[in-house]
Amino acid sequence: MGNLVFLAIIGVVQFIVLLTFHEWAHAKTANMLGDPTAERMGRMSLNPAVHIDILGTVIMPLIGLLGGIGFGWAKPVPVDPRNLSQPKRDMMLIAGAGPAINIFCAFLIFVLARVLKEGGILSSPTVFILLQRTGFISVILAVFNMLPLYPLDGYSVLYGLLPLNTARKFSRFQQYGMPILMVLLFVPHLLRLPSPLRFLVYVAQAICWLLGLLVGYPLT
Repeated sequence: MGNLVFLAIIGVVQFIVLLTFHEWAHAKTANMLGDPTAERMGRMSLNPAVHIDILGTVIMPLIGLLGGIGFGWAKPVPVDPRNLSQPKRDMMLIAGAGPAINIFCAFLIFVLARVLKEGGILSSPTVFILLQRTGFISVILAVFNMLPLYPLDGYSVLYGLLPLNTARKFSRFQQYGMPILMVLLFVPHLLRLPSPLRFLVYVAQAICWLLGLLVGYPLT
């Protein structure tokens, strides 16, 4: 039990660090596109403290890692679309920046794993397992957030990609995004059924495999 709790705490720390980069990317992209709201509120920062929501960033992920439902979030980055020159396109870019930087972080983590392995800098297999796990968490964070359900990033990305008339029709389903997400997360767990979100793990594994090919480092 003690080992499980330790691993869960490590997992929460990994989640917080990766989520910090995710939220920073949203804020930085918004700032680059003309909206300084997040910067003015101190949210364009790599300090995890400014992004942490105690329930969503600490408690819920910890419960998930201890055997419950894996789910978490950070404080949403404030964005004022009125400051954007092309709100529909720019909101898509701002939303997509979070998952994109998580994929990039995973790539850098796998590069580090290869450098350490081939350079003989560290010999402990635990270090490499930890690095690979961190990279996988980063990828799964990106994949999960790309679900086209509000308030996840995938909703804004899809909205931005759709033609205007189709996007307006799609926006009518915004109010159902969170209820659908809750059903997908909690109902299978309560009824002890296979989760329909299981496919996200396979997608994340495939992305990690592709990143491994790019890095030239076989991922196990």
